[in-house]
Amino acid sequence: MRAGFGLLAVPLLVSCGGSSELSAPPPTASATASVTPTQRASAPAATPSGAVSPRPTAPTATPRQDDLARLVVRSATFTRPSSRDWDRQRVGPFDVERFVSKLSGTPQEDRQLLARTGFVRGYVSIRMSSDDRRLVVYLYRFRSHEGAVTLQNRFWGQYEHGDTFTVPGISRTWTDSGLTKKSSPTRFTAGANVNFVVGNVLAQVTVTESSQTIDGLRPHTRLATAISNLQHDLLKAAG
Repeated sequence: MRAGFGLLAVPLLVSCGGSSELSAPPPTASATASVTPTQRASAPAATPSGAVSPRPTAPTATPRQDDLARLVVRSATFTRPSSRDWDRQRVGPFDVERFVSKLSGTPQEDRQLLARTGFVRGYVSIRMSSDDRRLVVYLYRFRSHEGAVTLQNRFWGQYEHGDTFTVPGISRTWTDSGLTKKSSPTRFTAGANVNFVVGNVLAQVTVTESSQTIDGLRPHTRLATAISNLQHDLLKAAG
C-alpha cells in the first residue's frame, strides 16, 4: 500500500485568493492551445462524482494519434515550468519503460497493470505559479475505455486517501484532499487531487502547495475542481 494522496510519487493547494480558473468559461475545441483554466484505499469515494467530425457517440475503442501534450489544460495561474531537477527529468511523454523507471513507486506491479489494461502512451505536465504552487497533470491513453477505468480503479487502490470533495459537471470522479508532513527538514504539503476518465483517457489533476509551517495551509479544492472541468472539456472535445 502506498501512503499519501495522489497517484504516483510526484510532489504534490493553493490559497483561496481569486483565480481566473474559478470563473473562466468552458473552452471550445478551437481554443485547445490557449485555454485559461481550474476513503481510504479499501473504500474509494463514490463521487467516482483539433476537433473531430463527426463527434463519437460512445467511448473511443482505439487510441487516436493526437499529441497528448496538446490536450493538457492551459492555466493562467500555473504559467511557468518547474526549475526543480526532479520535475524536469520527469515531465513530457512516457511509455511503459519510462513510467516504471521514472514515475512509478511500485514498478513491477505497475508494469503488469499497464500491460493488462492496454496502455498506449501518456504525458505528464508540471507547472508552477508565481508563488510556487504546483499543478501536476497526468494523461494516460489506452486502447479501450474499459482499460482506462480499470487502471483508474487499480491505481486508486494503491493509496490511502484523505477527504473527498465533489466535482460538479464530471461523472464518476474520484477525489482526495488533505495535508501531509515530511521530516528532515519539516515540510507540510496541502493537496487536492481529481481523477476521471474521458473515452479511453485517464486524467489525474493535482494542485498542491508546500510550506515549512502548517499555518494557513489548506487544500484548494475549488481550483482543482475548476481546472479538472476544463481538462475534461478539452478531452471531450478532442473525441
